[in-house]
Amino acid sequence: MKNYISNLNGLHVKYLIINIIISIAAYLVFLVVGDIGLDNKINMYISIIMMILILSFFIIGRKKYQSELIKIKDLPFGQKLNDYQSINKKRLNSLTLITVVASIGFILSSNKLYIFFCFLSLTLILLNRSSKQKLSFELNLTQQELEKIENPSK
Repeated sequence: MKNYISNLNGLHVKYLIINIIISIAAYLVFLVVGDIGLDNKINMYISIIMMILILSFFIIGRKKYQSELIKIKDLPFGQKLNDYQSINKKRLNSLTLITVVASIGFILSSNKLYIFFCFLSLTLILLNRSSKQKLSFELNLTQQELEKIENPSK
């Protein structure tokens, strides 16, 4: 528990690196392969499907995170922290799926808008880093529980 917040932030860094690698790999594939040259009609359908998938992963990931966060607020302290790490992992997975879909969309359609979605996903990971204040707010932790996170020996 001593390094709980550091471990959560380490998880964020891991997913940040994964998303950066996926984005760079997609860009390198685009540079090597170039424009695939799909028909405009097919390109439009691919774009619609990709946008729906990106929006779905974002909305579903956000709603699941919020609903599971509400469920764990009343659990015992240790269980609350374990479940919080688990739902954080799920949220980061949904953001990574956004990056994967956006990368595939970029490779297939050569539309640079998909790179924006990759950067948006990276930004959301950066903005959702854990802190003492964030934990306190999201989990309704008492001052004693916050002190246990900082100093587990007490």
